[in-house]
Amino acid sequence: MKIIAHRGFSDKYPENTLLAFEKALAEDVDGIETDVRLSRDEQAFIFHDDSLKRLARVDMAPETLTLNELQNLTLTSGQKIPSLGDLLSVVDAKSMLILEIKYNPATYKKLCLIIEEHIHDKLEWVQVSCFDDCVLEEMHRINPDIKLHKLIDKASTLKEKELALKYDYIDCFDIDVKLAKTALENGLISKHKVIFWTVGKEDLSQEIAAGLYAVMSNDPQHAKEQYA
Repeated sequence: MKIIAHRGFSDKYPENTLLAFEKALAEDVDGIETDVRLSRDEQAFIFHDDSLKRLARVDMAPETLTLNELQNLTLTSGQKIPSLGDLLSVVDAKSMLILEIKYNPATYKKLCLIIEEHIHDKLEWVQVSCFDDCVLEEMHRINPDIKLHKLIDKASTLKEKELALKYDYIDCFDIDVKLAKTALENGLISKHKVIFWTVGKEDLSQEIAAGLYAVMSNDPQHAKEQYA
């Protein structure tokens, strides 16, 4: 079973920073998950929140700034906001990389194009995830070879009778660990690639025995000790 670092080694280091990604790689993780947004000057950058307030003490939406303005900010941790190019250079095929596209109705199509331009020659190790079907469908339309992950946080989605048919273009289901038992009961784990997020100390022995593909954790070091 694979261990994926959620926003890098974010339990001990500032989330979604090059430091967190480097520390995750030092733990020899199987994968890294992160979040991608589009700047005002149409550059892809790494940031989770829809506001800069929590991490940069600036009460603005990150998409309203240019990449240069974003990278001139100092996060509360003293780290900087990376570009997608920065991240790709750090990971450089040392592990799988899952890019979660943060959906914006006005810009997601442009962001999909820009991401594809960055990763089209890196598809053996870079994959894409999203909650929103319109984003996943757009990315699949642009490049059907990109491996896609459908993020799921609702039990009703797992119970859909035609789930496999509806998402026949999806490589992996990334499911909230709170829905682990539902996923197990509905046979998803034995039939599909399933990743649980964000895993802490849950007992997943039954799910692992059923063939769980991976867990995503803020503390990959602990996850390796408990689940690998």
